[in-house]
Amino acid sequence: MKALLCTCLILLTNLTITSAQTEKGRWTAGATVGNLTYSKKDTYSSFAASLMPSAGYFVVNNLEAGTGVPLSINTSKYASYNGDARNSGTSIGLSPYVRYYIGSSKLKPFIGLAYGYSWTSIRNRDSGQDIKGKGFTSTLTPTVGVAYFINRSVALNASLNYISQKYKTAYANYNSGGTQIEVPVSTTNYMSLGIGFQIFLGQ
Repeated sequence: MKALLCTCLILLTNLTITSAQTEKGRWTAGATVGNLTYSKKDTYSSFAASLMPSAGYFVVNNLEAGTGVPLSINTSKYASYNGDARNSGTSIGLSPYVRYYIGSSKLKPFIGLAYGYSWTSIRNRDSGQDIKGKGFTSTLTPTVGVAYFINRSVALNASLNYISQKYKTAYANYNSGGTQIEVPVSTTNYMSLGIGFQIFLGQ
């Protein structure tokens, strides 16, 4: 009987703690890493990575609203007729989001939606030419994932993201007097896996 009472008490305590992790009035801070890739074949190599620090607030129980700061970098190198050619790109932006957590256990599924707007900078160096570009990227990202709460204040999360992007870039050839070339708006859609953590603050 005592063992049964102890088990019930532990379960009740655990339920209270985990349900309080995503209650109204709490703040979050975290970061997610995604699109981490490296490839090498013959004389071609490439690297890409993205990081998104974020902060949020629970407007009601289980519903978080916040914003992230998406950062990304990509580089590539390959052999050209006049030696090695190099391409590089960086971006920074803002990405407001909403996320809804389901359940009251330590392992909580969630669904979310984010919209991001990023400013990009690109540089291509090949065959004696140095071409620079600047532009923007807008991104709509529905998300499904799961968060594992280590305790009331820390959670690890994994998410599967469907990314729909529109981007436009203007190139300038600095070796030819800064000639400007406008590139039409392009679109791309792809899936991405994100791994990250969150710290929960407040009540």
